[in-house]
Amino acid sequence: MAKAKKVTKKTAKKVEKNSVKATAMLRKGALAYVGLHGAAFERAKMRTEQVRGLSTKFFGEMVEKGEEIETQATKIAKDAQKSATETFEDTTTKVKSFVPSNILPFSKTDRVSELEAEVTALNKKITALSKKTTATAKKPVKVTTEKTVEVKETKKVA
Repeated sequence: MAKAKKVTKKTAKKVEKNSVKATAMLRKGALAYVGLHGAAFERAKMRTEQVRGLSTKFFGEMVEKGEEIETQATKIAKDAQKSATETFEDTTTKVKSFVPSNILPFSKTDRVSELEAEVTALNKKITALSKKTTATAKKPVKVTTEKTVEVKETKKVA
């Protein structure tokens, strides 16, 4: 059997003193841990405020840059449109001057007016034809019917 040690007053005081030291050390360690988190929070809060101020300033700067770019892009697009229109007009004029007149006898506007005249003539013909059909439709037509009689044949069986 194991022998039980006698606890003396001296050993009890030593154990109590060591447990007080351990408890104090644990408490100090926990406080340091909380203090570390508090410091990290304060540091993060400070950085957030700095970034928030910078981000607002940065956002404003980016809006200004965007407006400048939009203005430049609009100007470039209008210039490109004007240049394309001028090039198209010059090219069509050159092509019309090189193509013989028997290939392209009419210009666009001549062809449009020609087609409009043709449509007008066709509309007049349609109106005239519709007047003729309404005039003939007014006369009543007599219809006579004949009654037919059906004769049945009977077969004689021999």
